[in-house]
Amino acid sequence: MSKVNVSAVWDRSTEFLGDNIAAVMTIALPFIYLPQLVQNALQPLATSSTGGWIVQLVTLAMVIVGLWGQLQVMALALDPARSVAQAREMATARLIPVIIVSLCLLLGVLALMIPVLVALVAAGLDYDAMERAITTGATVPVPTGLTASLALFILLYCIALLVVMLWVGVRLLVANAVIVEERRMLGAMPRSFAMTRGHTLVLIGLALLYGVVSFVAVAAAQSVFGFVIGLILGGEGPITVATVLTAAIVAAVATAFGLLITSFVAYFYRAVRAHENADAA
Repeated sequence: MSKVNVSAVWDRSTEFLGDNIAAVMTIALPFIYLPQLVQNALQPLATSSTGGWIVQLVTLAMVIVGLWGQLQVMALALDPARSVAQAREMATARLIPVIIVSLCLLLGVLALMIPVLVALVAAGLDYDAMERAITTGATVPVPTGLTASLALFILLYCIALLVVMLWVGVRLLVANAVIVEERRMLGAMPRSFAMTRGHTLVLIGLALLYGVVSFVAVAAAQSVFGFVIGLILGGEGPITVATVLTAAIVAAVATAFGLLITSFVAYFYRAVRAHENADAA
C-alpha cells in the first residue's frame, strides 16, 4: 500500500474544521468545552479530604461526556455529509466499545507498571504516607530503602516504557475511528496497527510536535492568564471568579487542540481507506 501524505491530511483536516465550524461548535461547546471547563474549575477541590471523591466522580463523568463529544466530531469528520444528529447517533452507539477498548489499554499499562511498583515496595514504600502526601499536595516521601541501583532500574524502565507507549499509541492512532466507522471493538487494535504501518516515524514526529505545542499552549494559558486574572480579580479560597475564568480560557485552548487532533485522525483514516480501495481496484 502506498504511503499517505500526512501533511496533506493535516491540511484537509483543518479545512474541514473551517468549512464546518457551525456544526462542529454545536457539538464541541456543550460536549467537549463545557466538560473540560468543569474539570478545570473543580480541579482545586480534587484533593479535598471532605468532598474529593465527589469531585473525582464528577470529573469521571465529564471525561466520559467529553469522549462522547469527540466521537461525535470524529463521526462528522469521517463523513461531513452526515448531520449532527446522525453523528451523535453513531457516537452514542460506539461509546461503550470505545470505553471498553480504552479500559483494556489502561489495564495493559497498569500491568506494565507492576515491575516499578514491585521495586518501590522492595525499597520500603510507605503507601499510607504516599496517599497522605497526594491528598494534601505535599511531596511524596522517598522510600527509605531506595538504593542507587534500584533507582537506576526504575528510571531506565520508565524511559523504556514511555518509548513503548509512544510507539503503541501512534500505532493505535486510528483505533477510535475504526470503532466508529467499521463498528469493531477489540479488533480495532490490530486494524489500527495495519492502517498505520509504514507511517510510524512520521506519526511519532507529529505526535511529539503536537504534544509539545499543545502542552506549551495550555501551560501558558494556565500560568499567564491565571496570573493576570488573579492580580485583577483577586479572591480567596480554592475556587474564585479568577480561577473559574482561568479554567474557561484553558478549556478553550484544550478544546481547540482536541478538535485538531480528532479531525486529523478521522482524515488520516479516510486517506488510508482511500489508498486501500485504490490498491484493491
